[in-house]
Amino acid sequence: MKAIVVTETTGLDSLTLSEFPKPAVRPRGLIVEIKTAALNFPDILQPRGLYQDQPDLPFVLGLEFSGVVRETGSECRRLKVGDRIVGMGQGALGQYSSVREQMCFRLPDSLSYDIGAAIPLAGGTAMYGLKYCGHLMPGETLVVLGAAGGTGNYAVQIGKALGARVIAVCSSEEKMKSATAAGADVVVNYTVEDLNERLKELTDNKGVDVVYDPVGGDLFDICSRRMARGGRILIVGFASGRIPELGVNMPLIKSYAVLGANWSTTAWYEPEISTNVMNDLFRLCEQGHVKPSIDRTFPLEQAKAALTRLENQQAIGKTLIHVS
Repeated sequence: MKAIVVTETTGLDSLTLSEFPKPAVRPRGLIVEIKTAALNFPDILQPRGLYQDQPDLPFVLGLEFSGVVRETGSECRRLKVGDRIVGMGQGALGQYSSVREQMCFRLPDSLSYDIGAAIPLAGGTAMYGLKYCGHLMPGETLVVLGAAGGTGNYAVQIGKALGARVIAVCSSEEKMKSATAAGADVVVNYTVEDLNERLKELTDNKGVDVVYDPVGGDLFDICSRRMARGGRILIVGFASGRIPELGVNMPLIKSYAVLGANWSTTAWYEPEISTNVMNDLFRLCEQGHVKPSIDRTFPLEQAKAALTRLENQQAIGKTLIHVS
């Protein structure tokens, strides 16, 4: 099969489109014919050997996909051959991938493969974080960092669907427009505005109820000082490149919580919760409350160019790869 293969961890330049052995089915796994893959920040880290889940070399890149089940393992019970699915698992940038059944979800007929591929990782992270970890309630104030990114865009839309007042934090005028289109009530460009002062002003100095943070770094530092009593900071990732440190006196003073929202491990270990998360997402998509933001679509042959664009922060929304 054709695939984008990582043979050495020296960066994106080492990626090749080449022939790779078709994977074998495992007892609790599926063989999926990949239709569309969606790119994510870990796809930038893995070719450098910097991701926390680093496969042995050589491996096929890609973690998020839509496709069709072609084989099922002997212990699979939920999905069957021919099912249209979306899922998460290593090898999405190959024509076939071997993935665990519990990491895959049946795609409603009303949603296309492209829409489906853009949902599970970024959308699942946002839904799991906001509803199941942060317990976001109607009328609360939600701050979304990296609001024009893949998962940030979902967080804005889901936050609005859950009834929150959403403050989107972005780094450019173009990204501000994207966050506004996603439904944000207020958009703040932290490169030209003082985020600390703006959050004080926008909350009447009462603080923020929930922060959705896939960025880390300086933005986390600011938000950690602007929390309301009983607030929740949701740790999603560190796209800024710096893992922040928090003095635990801060949560103590205002009785707020700092929560890790690790959607991938939840889907792995708690399949009942993950199924509920995805059903919630599909329902919001079908009702029109959530619309995946798709930036651009590339053929498999141009995956390296698509990844470079993502690395340079030029993508606004999800970048998709048509695999087959």
